Amino acid sequence: CLSNLPPNAKKISNSYEERRKQATAIVLLGVIGAEFGAEIEPPKGSARARAGGQAPEGFGLTSGVSSNYSLARHTCKALTFLLLQPPSPKLPPHSTIRRTAIDLIGRGFTVWEPYMDVSAVLMGLLELCADAEKQLANIAMGLPLNPPADSARSARHALSLIATARPPAFITTIAREVHRYNAAQANSQSQQNIHTTTLARAKTEILRVIDILIEKMPGDVVDLLVEVMDIIMYCIEGSLVKKKGLQECFPAICKFYMVGYCDRSHRIAIGARQGSVALYDVRTGKCQNIHGHKGPITAVSFAPDGRYLATYSNADSHISFWQV
Repeated sequence: CLSNLPPNAKKISNSYEERRKQATAIVLLGVIGAEFGAEIEPPKGSARARAGGQAPEGFGLTSGVSSNYSLARHTCKALTFLLLQPPSPKLPPHSTIRRTAIDLIGRGFTVWEPYMDVSAVLMGLLELCADAEKQLANIAMGLPLNPPADSARSARHALSLIATARPPAFITTIAREVHRYNAAQANSQSQQNIHTTTLARAKTEILRVIDILIEKMPGDVVDLLVEVMDIIMYCIEGSLVKKKGLQECFPAICKFYMVGYCDRSHRIAIGARQGSVALYDVRTGKCQNIHGHKGPITAVSFAPDGRYLATYSNADSHISFWQV
């Protein structure tokens, strides 16, 4: 059939066919890696199996001078490229292949994570679902999703999958971005990079994921409770917390005994695993650390007038009182 086409048409047809095959290969490898990658990957601590050339080909970790090929690495690179690549005529912003890549990144995150820039991926997903509530309004109305709305839905689902698969990775990465944003604000930088802009637009979505983690994986949240509160303090305006209280603004975090809020002094106390207390001033957004226990803090509570804080740790069976 191609023999009757002019030379330029042949080149265009061959180029299209090449891209179609590449897209098909990426999707197939992404599906295999996402669904079965963890099963066929050799244990990371088994250096003998890898060095002896016994690691199964495909998604196993490889090492050595003669072996530098890893399907997991290259598939991850391709999927990340499809997510983060700026829109172009060859790769429209909400194309089917891009939406498929988003879905596979979420489903196979535990396989791709060692080869992935987690911060860039999370920011890319947050950018897509920053306006998810508006984009997904059609679902409630029973209308079909348009491509942008489908991208938002896929990105939102991928974020949930990533956060529940690796809670520490999600929490620490977002907390790091929050600290970066706060540092830029403190330095009065007029121009913010794309990460901080995305972070500001996606506050509602970040809180949604944090709420999911508190409900489904509270143990992981407790281990990083201070980082979680840093994120919450960034996402919720201090004036709103001061007016309504922490319980009304974000009730999920108040389930923990290691979290206390005083309506009189407008301060939040967070008991950390390391035995310290993070004391947040809602009015200024500043945080002060108090060290006083030898193990994880089990509970904190403010006095009614807000002048004193009591902390208790099961590890040292000790209760402390602080004048704050």
